[in-house]
Amino acid sequence: MHEAATDIHRLGDVRPRALVRRASLLLGVLGLGLCGARRASAQLPPAPPPISNVEDARTLPKGVVLFRAMNAWTRIDQVYDAAADSAQPLHPLGNAFSVESLGVRQFPALLPVQTALRDLTGQPSISLNVGQTFSTADTRIVTTPLSLAYGITDRLTLGVMLPVVQTHTTVFVELNPRRLGPNFAANVGPTPPSDLTALNQQLGAATTDLNAFLANCTASGSCSPQQVQQATTLRDQVGGVSQALVVMYGPGSQYAPLGTATLEAITNHLNALSTSVGQITGGTYSFPAPAGAQAPAALLQLQQLVGAAAYDSLGSPDAIGTGDMEISALFKLVDGFADSTGVRLRATLRGVLRLGTGRPPDGTVLYQVGTGTGQTSADGGAIFDVRLGRRFMATLAGQYTGYFTSAPLPRLPNSDYALFPIDLPASGAWKSGNVIEAEAMPRFLLTDYFTIHGAYTFRQVAASQYTSPGANAPPLVAASTEQRAGLGFGYSAVAHYAHGTATLPLEVFYTHLETIAASGSLMPKYRRDQIEFRIYYRLRRGGR
Repeated sequence: MHEAATDIHRLGDVRPRALVRRASLLLGVLGLGLCGARRASAQLPPAPPPISNVEDARTLPKGVVLFRAMNAWTRIDQVYDAAADSAQPLHPLGNAFSVESLGVRQFPALLPVQTALRDLTGQPSISLNVGQTFSTADTRIVTTPLSLAYGITDRLTLGVMLPVVQTHTTVFVELNPRRLGPNFAANVGPTPPSDLTALNQQLGAATTDLNAFLANCTASGSCSPQQVQQATTLRDQVGGVSQALVVMYGPGSQYAPLGTATLEAITNHLNALSTSVGQITGGTYSFPAPAGAQAPAALLQLQQLVGAAAYDSLGSPDAIGTGDMEISALFKLVDGFADSTGVRLRATLRGVLRLGTGRPPDGTVLYQVGTGTGQTSADGGAIFDVRLGRRFMATLAGQYTGYFTSAPLPRLPNSDYALFPIDLPASGAWKSGNVIEAEAMPRFLLTDYFTIHGAYTFRQVAASQYTSPGANAPPLVAASTEQRAGLGFGYSAVAHYAHGTATLPLEVFYTHLETIAASGSLMPKYRRDQIEFRIYYRLRRGGR
C-alpha cells in the first residue's frame, strides 16, 4: 500500500462520525471510479498483464479493515517480437495478420489447391497466392480488483482480492481491398460456374488412348524405352490435370486460377499436353482451358479459411469474468519509522497464494485474451521502505512467483505465439513460466494531502511449458524480460482524519505505467492507467 501522510497506527477510532451521510459520499466516489469498468508474426500470449504489486511495507493496525477498489485500463496495440525482426523488434499488433502473399505457409489446408494449380499450369514451383491482407488490432483490458485486508495484529495483515476482468480486441482485417485496384498479386480467386464437360471428355479419351498405347507396347515389345517413359509421363500429367479440375472446380471447391499470366500458363500447358499426347497416340485432342476466377478473394473467403482451421469467425473477441483470486499475508519484520532522526527503515515479508479462478483463452478465437491463467501459484517476497528526511521516501520490493498447476487448452498456440501457420487444433495443457520481479517506487510529499511518485518494474519470466498427447512437437516459448516505468500522484486524508479535520479516512492514487523495453519471447507493450480508492475502518478497539 502507498505511504500515507501519516502512519495509520496513529488513527484512533476509524469509524466515520456521521455514518449515513458519509456512506452516501463514499458510494458516490467509488461509483465514479468504477464506472469505466466494464508477432509482427505473433498474436497475444494467453495471460492478461498482471496488476502491479508495488506496496509500501506497512501493515494494518490490529482490528482495522482496509477496503480497496481499483480500476486498471490497459491497452495493447504493439508487441516486442525480436524473433520476427531483430533489427526492429517493436511492431503493431495487427501485423500478425498482415501478409503480402497469403498461401500454404499461412494455411496448410491450401496445399491441395496449390498442387492442383501446379498441375494445371505445368509449373512445379509456382506458389499459391490468395492475395494480400491488411489488418489492425487493438486490445483493451479493464481490470477491477476488489480487495479486503484486516489487521490480525500490528505486525500481521491478511487480505483477499478478487479481480473482475473484461477484455476486448478490436480486429479489422482486409483481403485484397479495392484500393489495390488491378495491382493485386493473387493467382487464385473464388471459383466461378464452369462447364467442364468437353474438357473432361477429351482428357478421358486421352487417358484411354495412352493406356491402350502402353498395353500394346507391353504386348508387342515394339516400343522403345523412351516411348514407354514418355507415354507414362503424359498419362500422369493428364491424370494430374483431371484431379486438379476436381479440386478447383468440383463440389465444395473454393479457389480457381486468376490473372492473365496464370490463365495463359494453363492454356499453354494444356495445348502443349494435347499436342504431345497426339504425337504418341496418333489421335487428335483439344483441351480447352477452364474459365478463370472473375475477381480476387475477399473477406468472405478469408472467413472460410479461418473457419476451415476450426477457428471461430474472424472478428473482435470479448471476454469477461473473474481473474485469479489472491489470498495474501504481510508480516512486518522491522519498523524504524518511529525514529525521529536519521535514515528510517521498515521491512515486511509478503506472501500470496493465487488460485486459478481465471480463465485463459480457449484458442479458438484469434487475438483473444483470457481473464487469468487458470493456474495455482504463489508469490514470496520482501518489501523495504526507506525514508530520507521528511518529504522523500522510496519503496523497494522483490518477489518470486512459482506456478504449481497447469491449465487445459482446447487449442495450443504455435511456438512463440506465432499466428501462422493456422492449422487444425491440437489440445493440451499450459503451465506459465515462473517469474522474478523487482520494483521500485520513489515518493515525494508535496503537501499534507498530495504526493507524487515514480514506478519502475523489472520482470523476468521463464519459458512457458506446453504439453499435448496429440501433438508431435509441443510449442516452444522462450523466456522473456520486461521493463516498465511510470509516474503518478496520490491523495490521502488519513492524517487529517486522525486529527479530526477530514470527514473520511480516504486515499486515492493514480499511476500511469507502460513497457519501455522487452526481450526474448513475444512481449506486448502495455500502456496502463490505474486509479485506486482506499477506505479504512476500525472494527474493534483492541489496543496495539
